[in-house]
Amino acid sequence: MAQLSSPERVLRSINGQEIDRIPCYFRAEQPLCLKIEQELHLPDYTAIARYFGSDALPVAVRCQDALSITVLDDHHYLDAFGNRFYHTDNCARVDRPALAPEGELLPIDSICWPDGAAILDVEACVTAAKTVRESGLAVYGGAWASLFTRCRELLGEETFFIAMMEEPEYVKALVDRVTDFYLDMNKAYLDLCRPYIDVYYFGIDLGTQRGLFISKEHFQTFFKENMTRVTKQAKEYGLPVMFHSCGSVAEIIPDLIDCGIDILDPVQVCAAGMEPASLAKYRGQIGFHGGISTQTTLPFGTPQEVAEQTQSLIELLGPNRLIVSPDQDMLGEIPLENVKALFDTVAAYRVR
Repeated sequence: MAQLSSPERVLRSINGQEIDRIPCYFRAEQPLCLKIEQELHLPDYTAIARYFGSDALPVAVRCQDALSITVLDDHHYLDAFGNRFYHTDNCARVDRPALAPEGELLPIDSICWPDGAAILDVEACVTAAKTVRESGLAVYGGAWASLFTRCRELLGEETFFIAMMEEPEYVKALVDRVTDFYLDMNKAYLDLCRPYIDVYYFGIDLGTQRGLFISKEHFQTFFKENMTRVTKQAKEYGLPVMFHSCGSVAEIIPDLIDCGIDILDPVQVCAAGMEPASLAKYRGQIGFHGGISTQTTLPFGTPQEVAEQTQSLIELLGPNRLIVSPDQDMLGEIPLENVKALFDTVAAYRVR
């Protein structure tokens, strides 16, 4: 067939239609990008992605700093919800959650809830989305509706997990309210930026290396309905939906399918139950994104081993409804020849 554009290739793959080649996605943290820029004399992230044949780029929602962050001192700030964070150069953590500052649950309406639409930096959102669209690659974008993380921030880790057991109605109401915030934000964003977006991309980190953070039953009780609301909104804009969760989420893949998720990111192959052979039973029901290990093969394998894992992934989960990618952002220690081996293997694969 004729050569497809990257947006066409990605969307046709997600929809299970005929494609000219397997789509792929480059992702890496800054140290590796700087190394690649220096070694290959490339100017920026977009040029790197193009060099390796990546078919997509992400674009983040931009918010107004004045409405989203209040700096208190060198190590503390408030977010838009009133959670106080302690931060260093390496991390930030909530040290005073807005809805449980002393460990006791406050009424959900006791804080001043931010306006999800008003918090957007409209000009910056449109400019960023247009710029990524002009790359010619498919664009992943939309509000990062991290319902699980945001609710834990509002109550604090320990209080949140206790409340799921002791105050389930409160937690359900909280998740509903947080979802409303993200739906308002996402509507305002997509009203502006839908012409520049190909795939709605959001994430809720529900997995650990060995299993879920919470039980499947708690996921179904507190999050499944609201994830469906988020997915439904994106589809009303005509967008396929890619959902991100690190770790092992194999136990809830049928629930993700029920939610309307089109593609799961990532296939984190070293997490329990996330091996491509184990996920192959879902082919045709949900697509997959990722699949090349940043824990083992990419940092410690040979180029031949990277190529073999890439080939095996395609055979098990592709060729349609698969976007081949590192299963997390690649770190600086990954050899450049292994990065090349991954993307060269994708480029050489012929869809039959």
